Amino acid sequence: EESDRAMPPAAEADSFLQYRRGALRNNEVSEVNELLQGMEHFRGVFICTTNLIERLDQASLRRFAFKLEFRPLTSAQRESLFVEQACKGNANLLIPALQNRLQALDHLCLGDFAAVQQQVELLRAALDPAEFLEQLETEHRLKPEVREARSVGFLS
Repeated sequence: EESDRAMPPAAEADSFLQYRRGALRNNEVSEVNELLQGMEHFRGVFICTTNLIERLDQASLRRFAFKLEFRPLTSAQRESLFVEQACKGNANLLIPALQNRLQALDHLCLGDFAAVQQQVELLRAALDPAEFLEQLETEHRLKPEVREARSVGFLS
């Protein structure tokens, strides 16, 4: 029997397609099983996102035709977005000091720029490029891969 139930157009996959062998309760296994069956019978586009792909059940991964990984922005992409959003298209406002700081933010992604833009809109603020960059630096520091990085050596 094919299901006519509408499935959500997008979802955070690790919350409901978790690895069943690590389940603590029977209902967690049942929920994953039910969703896997629903995925098999669903006729349409089903999109899931996660930052924790290693926690997904292997059976669920086999049911996705495409698995895409979005990596952090490249240096050129960061600069282009910064000029567009922080400098309102004026590349002359990206002075070398700001450019050097921006280049150090090697884990930035589109969502970080979107978060800063949302802050600007919610606060009805007008940030100059330096202030915009400060907010990007704050977003960057919150990333686990940045927080967990350890420096080796000594400072003098």
